[in-house]
Amino acid sequence: MEYLNVSTASATGNPRNKTALKPGRSLMDWIKLTNSSTNLSGNGNRLRDISLDELAQHKNKNDAWLAIRGMVYNVSSYFEFHPGGEEELMRGVGIDATDLFDQVHKWVNYESMLKKCLVGRLRTDSMLPPVKRPQSKLAVCKDLSMPPPFPSLSASSAGMVTTDWMQNLTTVTIVLYTRQKGLDARRISTSIDGNVFHTRIYSDDWLRCFDYQIRLAEDVHPFCKPTVSLTTGKVELGLQKKQIALHWQKLGDLEEVIQGFQPLGQAPPFFRRSVLTRKSRVNHNVFLCTLTFPTGQNFHVPVGWHVQLKLCLEDGTEVIRSYTPITSTLSSCETTDCPSISESPTALHFLIKIYANGPFTSALDRLSEGSSSIEVSNPIGNFVGSQLEGKNLVAIAAGTGITPLIRVAIDVLRNNRRVSLLFFNRTQDDIIWKEEFRELELKYPNKFKLWHVLSEPDDEWPGLRGRISKSVLATTILSEEYHDVGSNFACVCGPSDFTLETLRLLDSAGYTQETVHAFSG
Repeated sequence: MEYLNVSTASATGNPRNKTALKPGRSLMDWIKLTNSSTNLSGNGNRLRDISLDELAQHKNKNDAWLAIRGMVYNVSSYFEFHPGGEEELMRGVGIDATDLFDQVHKWVNYESMLKKCLVGRLRTDSMLPPVKRPQSKLAVCKDLSMPPPFPSLSASSAGMVTTDWMQNLTTVTIVLYTRQKGLDARRISTSIDGNVFHTRIYSDDWLRCFDYQIRLAEDVHPFCKPTVSLTTGKVELGLQKKQIALHWQKLGDLEEVIQGFQPLGQAPPFFRRSVLTRKSRVNHNVFLCTLTFPTGQNFHVPVGWHVQLKLCLEDGTEVIRSYTPITSTLSSCETTDCPSISESPTALHFLIKIYANGPFTSALDRLSEGSSSIEVSNPIGNFVGSQLEGKNLVAIAAGTGITPLIRVAIDVLRNNRRVSLLFFNRTQDDIIWKEEFRELELKYPNKFKLWHVLSEPDDEWPGLRGRISKSVLATTILSEEYHDVGSNFACVCGPSDFTLETLRLLDSAGYTQETVHAFSG
């Protein structure tokens, strides 16, 4: 079993079919190329929707596009770097190569390795196009308690969502018939911003979602109470009228909406307004930032998932970066709910490293508490928490790669399982939450084990030294006391080269695709 196509396997074919690469075409050379200013996507970094017909036109070596999980990549520059050879890579060119890709390395973090090659989002023929609902087709209530049904889709259409609404003297209720058994309230996010109401419903496996947005005809209070039927998938979204006893003649005007569930990777982005309410220094270049949301914003970020933060620069350019929210403290470990249900108002917490030349973080560095410049997306991810059931956690992180592992580790500790954390940094000053992790060791002396490894330690450093290597793993997570592949699940996060080397070492130690998850660093 091989982990990553750029170093060990074909992108779409036989993982053992390797080809000798030319000098200057190694994995490290590819990483250097993607970190340069070279435009590998060919579109000037302007993402757009791509149809299957357009994708099929880009099927030559010098003009090669392929799609993986709803995203289209220009891989023309990658042929000489592909260890599986040009012929194997060409098998996926011009088509949706998701199935071919998954046959060999479904677990690969391709988003990070191909991020500079991203052209846009795939719009497949099987997807129903967005529709605009004319105002005249919205239902008109003739009875306060039970209005006529909202215009809906055929109940026999697989994956479709049908819609009703009703009202009484104090409330308006939107009813969505999803036919998704196993839904719970955490899979429903809602937003009330003025008179614009938005909801996203995630499927029971979190892999698909349904978006619904409407500009309401009348004003409501910024509060929504979802009620879900676990057996039928019926979702009721209760809204409180601002003007009691006002008889609504219509629900409102639908904005663009997809008529059923779609793959999460193909869903249009949705962002919420937020306020930067805390910005405290953790070390010399990392801040703990808290973003607080106005009343009316309700959502859940699953363990191991991230959100996108959007910031508008002074020249009007919008910059988007992905960050994983964390718990505000390690001291209690009472919950991994995100946002925490005990916090009011709703808030997310992030550990963010400031890069002097980074357009997003340098702009963030200039923001003061109270700024409302940052918008936050709905949650994104593919980590499945059930993978950890009954497992001990082996966590390997470098620098700010620790952030997605924090909630994962707390979740495992709360379920009375063991966490072994191998944490790499450059110097002692770079270690994030050093004292907080020490407190966690004291609280869970038999459940939490931490090793710090520094690549540039001072002479007085008593801990491990070096970079990720077989020898470092042999004295830590692969030592006799902690190495039990059958009982362990490994999570890895850090820079691309760090993650690639770690996965290679875990592979040689007996870990498989079912027992490892690599987060994007």
